[in-house]
Amino acid sequence: MKDQRIDIQNTFGNYLSAFNTLKPTEVESFLHLPSMLMTSGQVVVMHKTDEVLGVFNVLMESLKLKNFAESKIIGSLQVTQLSDNQGLVVGAAKRFDTKNQEIEHFGFTYTLRKVEDKWKIIAGVLHDPETIS
Repeated sequence: MKDQRIDIQNTFGNYLSAFNTLKPTEVESFLHLPSMLMTSGQVVVMHKTDEVLGVFNVLMESLKLKNFAESKIIGSLQVTQLSDNQGLVVGAAKRFDTKNQEIEHFGFTYTLRKVEDKWKIIAGVLHDPETIS
């Protein structure tokens, strides 16, 4: 198996940069269809591009109301290649507002799959940051 952890990490970093624009159209290309997002309060499965754009529009509009400026990775990012076309990214992040005040602190676990030579997010889980070892 060829080591592709750097490609997986770069894809995730590019996704984070796209997310920080708060433009749903910027993140859409990073998600596989279907894909899933899960928090402690809900699970959303997206089968179509319109669903991805709708879900991220709601999320990003709520962040705009909090004067969101950016999300930053806190600590180290754990990148694991599970097979030639499967990867896992685990870490913690904080979201900050325009005054650099913390809005949220959360852990995350993302599964990715390589499709047509591109790594795509299959599932994203946001969870307590304390669960990361």
